[in-house]
Amino acid sequence: MASAMDVANFFIDVFKGTDDPMTMLRVMKIAYNAQGCSLARTGEPLFEEEIEAWKHGPVVPSIYRSLGRHKDGKIKRPLGKYSKDVFTRGQIDLMIDVAVKYGKYTTGTLVNMCHAPESPWSKVYVQNRRNIKIPKELIREHFSVNEPLDVFDAEQAIKNMKLLGYRDPEGNTVLPNDFDD
Repeated sequence: MASAMDVANFFIDVFKGTDDPMTMLRVMKIAYNAQGCSLARTGEPLFEEEIEAWKHGPVVPSIYRSLGRHKDGKIKRPLGKYSKDVFTRGQIDLMIDVAVKYGKYTTGTLVNMCHAPESPWSKVYVQNRRNIKIPKELIREHFSVNEPLDVFDAEQAIKNMKLLGYRDPEGNTVLPNDFDD
């Protein structure tokens, strides 16, 4: 099974060079969402490590330790040994669906989503207490009900692109109102 850091590195790799750079906080929130989506979709975790309720939201301690030196700095590339080969095709598909769904949000929005009333974090967090684990079943239930993950449909995406237009063989843009009936 992949480790939490494998999952973190996958998202660091996917989001490198984007407008909202990966930071420790952003990686943490996306890895948490990926774990929740995996539990909801498949009933299985992406990684075995526990998620804890810390002051700033859900945290995977092993990711925190690995990325701790980055604090608020940008993380430009995966850390340590990393290979996508540790994931099954289904896990990669799920993480791409997670990237599509959650990648559009700013880090601040991801934090707010994790802190929302009735979120798994809010149900177990106790101020000034440490090492409070967020039960996987609580995470699974939340993501099953409140955060269902759409499956990326390539055929539908291509159909939607045709609604926007396309390039003809000469490279000219053809807009929808220019289509032949």
